[in-house]
Amino acid sequence: MSKARLLTLAALACGSFAGTALADGIHVGEAWIPAYGENLRNAPVFLTLVNLGKGSDRLVGARSDGAAAVSLQTLAVQDGELRAQPLQAVSLPPGVPVPLAAGGTWLMLEDLKAPLRARATYTLKLVFEQAGEREYRVRVRPTPLAGDNLENLRTDPLQQPGQTQRTEGLDDALRSDPFLR
Repeated sequence: MSKARLLTLAALACGSFAGTALADGIHVGEAWIPAYGENLRNAPVFLTLVNLGKGSDRLVGARSDGAAAVSLQTLAVQDGELRAQPLQAVSLPPGVPVPLAAGGTWLMLEDLKAPLRARATYTLKLVFEQAGEREYRVRVRPTPLAGDNLENLRTDPLQQPGQTQRTEGLDDALRSDPFLR
């Protein structure tokens, strides 16, 4: 077996274990959907694209069976406010990682057909100008919101918003339980 063939097989094997995929010179990695809640109509998809080819390519569209539409979006200032704006395409220069992430450019699953469930998997079809259409599986990750931190473990989970925090008894349990120290 030739050295080039062995290297190709090794790269494909490593790519499958790392949760990445190669598609005609396009490397798709770190693809995930944040599970901010279950009753959402839209959900972002974050991933990183790397064009491993010699020429430029562009991501021109996407589709998913789990949503009515998938759009490319970016943040832009409109009327003095920062808002999401649709994009026609994302350029993929050779050898440069292009992150589709929060705060920049991302994919948006619109009008989800079923509620998002943490650890579920969606099929996403990316359409490239040169590489054509390729299918990928993207996992939904449980994602805490800004207010979810360790301090919330010290309060009563049934506490109503606006009430003073109740911590009696819970702090003593945290100090005395050997599994929580």
